[in-house]
Amino acid sequence: MDWKGILADLRAHLPPTRAGGQPGNRSTRGSLRWLEAEMRARGANPASLRNIVYRGVGTAADKAALHAILAELAREAGRPLAGGGPARAPDPLPPELELLGRSKKRAYKQVLAGVRAGRAPRLIVTGRAGAGKTILLDHLERGLAGLEGAPRVRRLHLSGDAAEGLGLTRGGTSFAQQAQAQADAARAVWPALPGVLLARVTADLHFGGQPPRSAEGTPLSAAAWAAEHLLRRAPAGVAVLLALEDAAGVPQGLAEVIELRPPTPLEARAYLMARLGVGREQADALVRETGRHLDRLALLGGSGTHGAAPERLLADPDVRRLAAALAALAPGGEDAVSGVALAAALGQPLAELPPHARALLAPQGPGWTPLPALSAASAHLPPAEQGAARRRLLAAPPDPDLAPARLAALAALGEWEALAAQVAARPDEARHLPPLWPQVRSGARGAAREALARAVAAHHAGRGEYDEPRARDALFTLLESPTPAVRGWARVKLAESSVDAGNFGAATAQLAHPDLGAAPAGPPGDWSPDWLPDRPPHWTADWAAAAQADALLVQAALARWQGDLGAATRAVSDPRTAPGGPRAHLWRGLIAKDAGDWEAAVRHLHLVPQTSPLLSARARYQEGDLRLRLGQPRAALAALEDAAARLEAAGGGAEERARALARAATALRRLGRPAEGRRLLRRALALLPDEADGASLWEGGRADAVLRARLLSEGVPLHLALGRPDEALADAARALHLLSRSGPRRPEAAYRTRRTGYRVALAYLTRGMGLPYLQPFAGPERDHPDLAHARALLDAELSRPAAASDREQLLKFDLYLSRALADPDPASAREFTARALAMADHPYAGAQAGALHAEALLRSGQSEAALAQINRAHALVRRMSSGLPGLPDSDPGLTAQLLALEARATMAGGEATLRWLRDALTDPALAPFRSGVWREAGRALEAGHPHPEAALRALHPGWEAGRLRVRDALRLLEAGQPGDGPRKAAREGADGP
Repeated sequence: MDWKGILADLRAHLPPTRAGGQPGNRSTRGSLRWLEAEMRARGANPASLRNIVYRGVGTAADKAALHAILAELAREAGRPLAGGGPARAPDPLPPELELLGRSKKRAYKQVLAGVRAGRAPRLIVTGRAGAGKTILLDHLERGLAGLEGAPRVRRLHLSGDAAEGLGLTRGGTSFAQQAQAQADAARAVWPALPGVLLARVTADLHFGGQPPRSAEGTPLSAAAWAAEHLLRRAPAGVAVLLALEDAAGVPQGLAEVIELRPPTPLEARAYLMARLGVGREQADALVRETGRHLDRLALLGGSGTHGAAPERLLADPDVRRLAAALAALAPGGEDAVSGVALAAALGQPLAELPPHARALLAPQGPGWTPLPALSAASAHLPPAEQGAARRRLLAAPPDPDLAPARLAALAALGEWEALAAQVAARPDEARHLPPLWPQVRSGARGAAREALARAVAAHHAGRGEYDEPRARDALFTLLESPTPAVRGWARVKLAESSVDAGNFGAATAQLAHPDLGAAPAGPPGDWSPDWLPDRPPHWTADWAAAAQADALLVQAALARWQGDLGAATRAVSDPRTAPGGPRAHLWRGLIAKDAGDWEAAVRHLHLVPQTSPLLSARARYQEGDLRLRLGQPRAALAALEDAAARLEAAGGGAEERARALARAATALRRLGRPAEGRRLLRRALALLPDEADGASLWEGGRADAVLRARLLSEGVPLHLALGRPDEALADAARALHLLSRSGPRRPEAAYRTRRTGYRVALAYLTRGMGLPYLQPFAGPERDHPDLAHARALLDAELSRPAAASDREQLLKFDLYLSRALADPDPASAREFTARALAMADHPYAGAQAGALHAEALLRSGQSEAALAQINRAHALVRRMSSGLPGLPDSDPGLTAQLLALEARATMAGGEATLRWLRDALTDPALAPFRSGVWREAGRALEAGHPHPEAALRALHPGWEAGRLRVRDALRLLEAGQPGDGPRKAAREGADGP
């Protein structure tokens, strides 16, 4: 564009002066000074104005700014702008080229401008590694693709043996024949017209071990061969850029040669400061680490990390090793990978990677996420390099965090026997095996395949995931085995799944299948080695013993569900359950717990080792549940919280974690901390699908709905302890709705329906009494419609024949106690507490029933008999922890109930009783219950002392009788002692933050 001519034409037609100025003044529109000021105002470089006007030299951005200014002047002069429309500005230079060296910018512009103008430029660039040859080719390829009517671009990288890449056949044995074959191969790479060839050639180029040759057959340097065959012989109309390490041997005058140099320290520093926003010192340190290598600087600065070609990334040895490590862990994926596993596959700590390689990883929690370019590059690595990374991973020191990656590496390498041995040696690692099952299914064979199928099936069975597709596929793989013992083991797992679903008939049929009786009899040493040629006797013996042990545990489960604890105990005590290991101990503890053998239950539960994390977590859950039943809520809370933590660490299912949290919430309620318990229960419910999503709750036949109903039901007493009977009824109604739907595990659903019905009655009992369901809790002195409804519900439940199972008997015990509390007739209440006393099978149960029996006696006016019951209950409380490991523990709520009853029975003592009661309530564990105890003491003081005001004044000399009744004054005066928070929360209906 003739900038000088355009400007002269505009000056001739613009008004001679503006704003009183003379032509040539600074205020004259169109003058050079005015144009400089306008360019500065628009963010352009004013110093470039004269170069553009007089020499046509300037950046595309500055030329575009000047063109826009002149266009405005042309409109003002009423003339079309000479020279036509605005010049097409070339694409902005990439940051690596804009900031890092004139030679690269010149080569880029020269090729792009020549092709845009319809020419076929020929150019050679040279430079050592890191000078920017690859980056220049990358950006030229992108720039050419963006041109209108883009030419066909062929990218060529000739390094090492290029015979296969060029499709070169041997073509004869003479040098001339070899030269001709090389020439023919070179002609095949030229793109169709109009086209551009971008070729990078390294000095080590050869063709199947033969050097590059001239037409006469004489050896040539790689640079000379490329100049001859790829540049000089290129067809007219094909633009060529050769990128060489040096131009030695290239004929003079063949093409312009531009030497590319690594960026200067100043250029590199400016680039990193601009791209990373770091200070000068940090930028200088990074420059030193990268060695001013342009490829590394570009990666570090973020340019090209998302779009760099795989070959560009893999040309860097550090990046190549990182890509191989990534491929060994997650081929082709962009999910976060474990930092520990990535370092193991690398064979070095990640911190030792140079900055440009680390720039391809983004930190994400405990892991690292590879950028897309690195993920794409890792897929291009040859299998040998990926295998080497996997070998490094397997050679790393043992680390639990490496377990998933180790198993995946063994599967990728096809080392099935080693994989099976790894899982056999560390059974807990089987939890990482299911995702690998498709590989195992298609790749493994024989004994290894069956051992891995067993591990997958056992893992899912241990989590109760019998309907998980991989578990079913693994089981049916085992059912296809030629070995009866293997099929027998699979039959036992199918029986387990039937028990879990409450289908006891199907479970019994599976245990009676002929496969379970087809294993060879006699000790393993007597078995014939040729019974199955590819299955050694000890291997078959292991399957048969495992099947037999598991079958006995299934028989125990069947007997337990049927209420036959004697048969269940015999089954788990059979010596043949020994191969069951930790699982057998867990079942022995569970059966002993149901049978009332508390010491044996805790002993067996403690035998489950921590080396089986999931089973030990379940043992802690069972221990917590047992201690809760035995009146040890503090020890129960510790065990249940530990179980929840272990389940999460061991990868336990959401259902198990929810159950542990829900029982821990009940323990908190027993300790007088219902608001904390309610928050914990909300956490448990959040782990399960919401009942509004019915499809999720019943998907795949799973019993999430039954479990959610169970948690909602267990939350009812928490609502009641907080003084919220209406919310309790709402949750109970939601639970009953879920339980009414058809689905699996109907026996479990039926029991939960009865337990929830009992809690509905408890809600009406609590509302009828007008008090939070928190100890001490006394029976009513007068009737109420809610109490009548509660009695009707409880009587309906008690009229049903109770099953023989332990939990059904426990429900019946609770029904008797609540029925007594709901009855204003003390004689009737005593009948129900007497039945509960007859059922008591442990000191805690005896103390609970004895306390309510004493309460009914007090309502009957039988104080002496009530005191006898209270003293027996106190003695039982002292025996609660006998024979069990751990520190002595007791239920503070029950203690508070007994203290309130004793105060009621001895309130004739007036001041002495009140002072005794104050001393007895100093235990910090009783703090949440103090207000309720003083409430009951105040009621008794008013009703059972001839001069209640005098007794209260003796305890609180400053008190003066006034508007408050004695019962309220006593409670409020004693409330000054610490620890009334939970009771206050219950009264106010606060659920905490």
